[in-house]
Amino acid sequence: MRRIVGLMVLGMVAVATMASAQETESAPQTAAAPETAVAMDNATVTVLEPATPVVREMPNQLTLMMMIEQGGYILWVIMGLGFISFVLCIYHLLTLTPGREAPKNLVRRAHGQLQEGDLRGAYQMCQERDEYLALVLRAGLKMSGHERYVIQEAMESEGERGATALWQKISYLNNIANLAPLLGLLGTVWGMMQAFGAIAFEDAQVKGLTMAYSVAEAMITTAAGLLLAIPTMAVYFFLRGRVIKIIAVVEAHASEFVELIVKEGDT
Repeated sequence: MRRIVGLMVLGMVAVATMASAQETESAPQTAAAPETAVAMDNATVTVLEPATPVVREMPNQLTLMMMIEQGGYILWVIMGLGFISFVLCIYHLLTLTPGREAPKNLVRRAHGQLQEGDLRGAYQMCQERDEYLALVLRAGLKMSGHERYVIQEAMESEGERGATALWQKISYLNNIANLAPLLGLLGTVWGMMQAFGAIAFEDAQVKGLTMAYSVAEAMITTAAGLLLAIPTMAVYFFLRGRVIKIIAVVEAHASEFVELIVKEGDT
């Protein structure tokens, strides 16, 4: 009778050992189960105690390098857009000014030449320059000798083309500012999908901590997108005011030049 009982105990222990081995393979983070020896008559039976789950150590806070690593490819795309935005902002802030598009020396020289009747000299001067005002004045000088409305329409058409070019220059900043939050949201959604997928394979005792940590990682791309979009949009609004001022200055000078061209054309 004792032998039969011993054989039954050995069978149950073998089944328990096989089940424990399978659990160890499927959950590598679970610590190995301690063994306890139980003596039964002349045989020693090893009984496995319940395994204690190992909680993954979480850092106290997210560092910058951890954010970059956890952000994934979408964060790198946002960082690339940030570099492009920085270069465009610096370039436009330095070059897109009323003094660059309507320089005072050009205005003085054009006024002097037109008042002296040197239309050809004024036209040649404008051909050598690429400022917004020079392009508008050159279009009017081409039509010198025609009616007033012809000269004015030519200058207005060139002014509209120049204004469109200015708006096109700063539109890239507006596009980046609108695209960055959408990329950040996409990165967050993708990170949340991965986070919930990972939670399904975690132990019940660490699911809450793992979920909180994964959600914090997933929000990195949204924060990066907003950090890029807000200053880029602010610079865009500032440059938009500059473009409006440049157009107003060029229109004011163009009105004066129309009068001079018509006056010299009549004489």
